[in-house]
Amino acid sequence: MKISKDLADAVMMVACIVLVLIGTTTFESASTKAILMTVMAVLAVFMGAVRFWGGKKQTH
Repeated sequence: MKISKDLADAVMMVACIVLVLIGTTTFESASTKAILMTVMAVLAVFMGAVRFWGGKKQTH
């Protein structure tokens, strides 16, 4: 499946923004906050890797 660089950039930016919003919001459960932050961080890192490797493959 081919993912464009623009889509990877957009998802990575949204994940980072949501990560900041979750970090600054008070939750009743610390574990829920930690789980959500972990999922968003993994998504942001994954999209960064997809963008890097996808951009590298398109130039060759």
